[in-house]
Amino acid sequence: MLRYLSLLFAALAAVLGTLARAEPVRTDEVEAELIAETTTLQPGQNWIALRLRPQPGWHVYWRNPGDSGIPTTLAWTLPDGIRAGDIHWPYPHTESLGELTNYGYSEETLHLIPVTVDAALAGQTVTLAAKASWLACKDICIPGKADLQLRRAVAAPARPDPDWSSAFAQARSALPQPAHDWPAWFSIDADSVSLRIESALLANAEGIAFFPYAQDLVLHAAPQRLAVESGAVRLSQTLSPYFVDAPARVEGVIVVTRAGQTQAFEIAAQPGTVTPVPPDHGVQATPAHRGTAVAPAGPPTLALALAFALLGGLILNLMPCVFPVLSLKALALIEHNGSDGRERRRQVYAYTAGVIASCVLVAFAMLGLRSAGEAIGWGFQLQSPAFVSLMAYLIFALGLSLSGVAQLGVGLMNLGSGLAQRPGLAGSFFTGVLAVVVASPCTAPFMGTALGYAMTQPAWVALIVFATLGLGLALPFLLIGWVPRLAAWLPRPGPWMEQFKQLMAFPLYLTVVWLLWVLARQTDPQHTGRVMLGLVAVAFAMWLWHRRGPLAAVFKLGALGAAVALVFFAPVAAISQPAAAMPEAEPWSAERVAELRADGRTIFVDFTADWCLSCKVNERVALRSERVRRAFAEHNVAVLVGDWTRSDPAITAELARFGRSGVPLYLVYVRGGEPRVLPQLLTPDIVIDALNTPASSK
Repeated sequence: MLRYLSLLFAALAAVLGTLARAEPVRTDEVEAELIAETTTLQPGQNWIALRLRPQPGWHVYWRNPGDSGIPTTLAWTLPDGIRAGDIHWPYPHTESLGELTNYGYSEETLHLIPVTVDAALAGQTVTLAAKASWLACKDICIPGKADLQLRRAVAAPARPDPDWSSAFAQARSALPQPAHDWPAWFSIDADSVSLRIESALLANAEGIAFFPYAQDLVLHAAPQRLAVESGAVRLSQTLSPYFVDAPARVEGVIVVTRAGQTQAFEIAAQPGTVTPVPPDHGVQATPAHRGTAVAPAGPPTLALALAFALLGGLILNLMPCVFPVLSLKALALIEHNGSDGRERRRQVYAYTAGVIASCVLVAFAMLGLRSAGEAIGWGFQLQSPAFVSLMAYLIFALGLSLSGVAQLGVGLMNLGSGLAQRPGLAGSFFTGVLAVVVASPCTAPFMGTALGYAMTQPAWVALIVFATLGLGLALPFLLIGWVPRLAAWLPRPGPWMEQFKQLMAFPLYLTVVWLLWVLARQTDPQHTGRVMLGLVAVAFAMWLWHRRGPLAAVFKLGALGAAVALVFFAPVAAISQPAAAMPEAEPWSAERVAELRADGRTIFVDFTADWCLSCKVNERVALRSERVRRAFAEHNVAVLVGDWTRSDPAITAELARFGRSGVPLYLVYVRGGEPRVLPQLLTPDIVIDALNTPASSK
């Protein structure tokens, strides 16, 4: 009788579980849900999965995303007595985005997770909740997240769910199998890493590819060179430009296709002597998911840097430091929206010329200063209190102009009477110059890689990379000039523009407040107060701008001269204030890093600056979050801050060592191990996951 009652209860639980199944969460890019292999959960181990189905053309990322991207993560909220393990990742396939090579999934994929249930929960119904986060990419990348739930009764025996049994079986077939009996060695020479793997299974393989767990080991876009030998294979690939030190072992997944079937095996190669495969050897195609072969592109490093520069410049348009200036350009385009298009195109081309010319000028300045022995990088001009002060004056004057205090118009924007017959063109050029200047506090994704590469190359390469960065920054407005249809999206000019123009002054005023805050961090309160007096002098000069007569001219020149004098001729007492994201942080030094690594401590290094808006966003969103603080405490993390607000040659050299020319740069040394470079845009999950994963195993 008890046996029949238990069977009846299990059947009833299965029905209730089916009725309680939550609907998938759907976005324009991805469909996501939590599913279970069985209709109930039994005491002991069970298997559930995060099911992700990208829309056609989109993909999500593997644990090592490749050249760019973010792995999928899960943050669990579970009842007492239930524990969820780590994601078991199916082997990935390659995805190409321009000159980048990434690893991920473009088809429906089950990310398997083991779940352990205590026996005390038998007879209860439990809810498993998780916040899933992913990055979906096509020709653009869009972060996604969803709050997911799975409700199940706890009852034995657990019976397979007919809706998902085959999907779980297929997912298991894509999991890498341990290859304990495959001897594997690796060696690293000047420009490549080489593996030798011994297994009879590899002899007749139709396709072989290696996907490393370490993100900064190889140049993912470079071709893998394969040599098949008796009972073994050798595989070589170009080292990553971010490679620093040889790991204790090289771990990853080797994907093998034989007789039309694809299997994946997990290997851990030990240090040894491996002869590299020559570059002219046949290039092995990389198998994609479910056995489809995709040959990875092997572009030159310059092409990759140019792609990064273009993408980084394009993303800069979304950064808060650039928006106030872009609003000026938007106003100019709207003013010419009713014309025949010729004037609008001239405005756009002038703006583009100003952006590109300014980026090239910055490159010349950086190259010239470096050749003179100065240690500088992107945003170096904001390390000068005088430059910050003059920028505050200029932005404040532009804000007053938009507010109607004075119309600068042709008089200032045209920068000379010789351009008076071409109204607005020099103004557009100047707006492009200003866009580059105010963009320097921000570092967009991809920018750090591109600019770090540029500053290690010959001058002509650096100039091309910086010009491409400028092209990316100007691209949205340039497209409006090239494609007349896009101009139809702009509103028509009208009386509303005067109010909109005045409204756009307030982002400029906020920029002035931020510049004054940066100045206060760089110098002392007295100097900042003098610059604030200079702002009053600028406002007085603006009020006198259109007044005529010798007396007005004297007062205008006197006010502007006084403002400049307050910047250049008053003494500056520089003060040292660490731009620490957390109060328990220590100042960074190479010696301190060495001491902590010798003690086996986990170290988080934050290279930042007070003028770096990207840094401040990361601090607010991730580093100051309660979750990250708790994780730092649990792992006994030593937080070191490298403050680059004022020029520091030691920090500049360390940035260059990791292929960066500016901040932010985030490094994690897990238990004193090798450094791992984190993305330039942080989330709490990225930081916490990095604390658990050494650089050689991810």
